[in-house]
Amino acid sequence: MNLEYLRTLVAVAEQGSMSAAARAKRISQPAVTKQVQRMEAEVGLALLVRGPKRQAELTPAGEHVVAFARETLARYEALERALATLKTMGPGVLTLAASTIPGEYVLPGLLAAFRAEYPQVKVEMTISDTADVATRLLAEEADMGMIGSTIRRPGLRTERLVGDEIVLVVPLDHAFANKGRVTAAELQGQPLILREEGSGTRRSVEAALADVGLGLQWDHVALVLGSTQAILQAVSQGLGLGFVSAWAAAQAQTDGHLACVGLEEVDLRRDLYLAYLPQRAGHPLVARFLDFARGRFGEVDE
Repeated sequence: MNLEYLRTLVAVAEQGSMSAAARAKRISQPAVTKQVQRMEAEVGLALLVRGPKRQAELTPAGEHVVAFARETLARYEALERALATLKTMGPGVLTLAASTIPGEYVLPGLLAAFRAEYPQVKVEMTISDTADVATRLLAEEADMGMIGSTIRRPGLRTERLVGDEIVLVVPLDHAFANKGRVTAAELQGQPLILREEGSGTRRSVEAALADVGLGLQWDHVALVLGSTQAILQAVSQGLGLGFVSAWAAAQAQTDGHLACVGLEEVDLRRDLYLAYLPQRAGHPLVARFLDFARGRFGEVDE
């Protein structure tokens, strides 16, 4: 169908008459009538019922065509925006800063898909902790970031991208290994392995325990390590129990290196966030990546 004819039919439906649609589109009423008649001839059904005072109402067939028109026009406009972005974007460098979990387990797949669609764009990414990502963004050392917890910094905007859950990983020969869940009380006396301060994972664990009136027992902290992979290795070697993202634990559990356990009455679900400066969001390359990430994970996470 002709896109302009679809726009005309939508205008008639929204304005309530052909004359009002003609005024809205700044064309003549005979032109509106001719376009509607050509669509009716194409589908073989009446799309409008002309009422008193020259009002027009949609027939059942007209309702279907208008719904199709709105969806088609919306998708066409989105396509135009995407193509316009490509024209203005061209070759460029996108600089990302990510905390450990997004940087090591979420962004690689996203970046592979993005590069497949935009091969002219070079992507550079650094991985550190959430606090450092925020610092880099505010210093404009990165275009945008992805972090494992919200962080309050004036001028920094965060938005949820995808869900995550923190799990307790334990050695296969540990008493907890065959349990699906344990209580926080059962952690008493267990050697714990934690991420460093500033880590989004650690922030989330501390906040979740605090919500139920518990706190980490620091006399039971055996190790503080600077990466998730280091925690997974330490746990598999029997050095203690660690809290890590389910994204990170999945492969190690599948490979039979350790077991994952949940905590009773402690909600360790969390979100992973995009982080950026609002003034950078209008840059063509940054805007395209934001839209790409939202679209990809919005479908997965529904």
